[in-house]
Amino acid sequence: MAKVLIINPVIRAEDDPRHVPYGLALIAAVANREGHEIQVFDANGWRPTDEELIDAIKADDWDVIATGGITTAYGYMKKSVEFARQYAPDALIMMGGGALTAMPRDIMEFCPQVDIGGVGEGVITFPEVLKKIDEGRDRTSDWSDVQGIIWRNMKGDIKLNEERPLLQNIDSLPFP
Repeated sequence: MAKVLIINPVIRAEDDPRHVPYGLALIAAVANREGHEIQVFDANGWRPTDEELIDAIKADDWDVIATGGITTAYGYMKKSVEFARQYAPDALIMMGGGALTAMPRDIMEFCPQVDIGGVGEGVITFPEVLKKIDEGRDRTSDWSDVQGIIWRNMKGDIKLNEERPLLQNIDSLPFP
């Protein structure tokens, strides 16, 4: 099963930390239910130094390093993926959340370190990406068959896949 680091970015540096966002907790719970090894690094709650963030990235041989959030978290998300590519070059780097969903092509252009972006609801898409990793796919693979993502092919071209339909039964999700 995939070994995954999920980084909850600092949302507003000048504001007191509040909580882990529900969406992030939900995708972690869904991936955990599927058997994946999930570690959440709560940068918003802990307010780590850059060295502490780098230590978390270097702490294991991650298959996937993921982050995401709203536009006020963009700066920390960008820093996180830059460190992830530098210190975990073989990991698939994924980003999601409101910022990427609102401007998927722009965010992928601004963050060339990101391999896959989750567009829209991630509760089905994220576990599907992890399943494909388990089946042998990596950051250099063709991801054209996965709905609800934007991805970068081997030439660096950005590809936006078909939209994933909205989840119909919210009761099917685990409680984070």
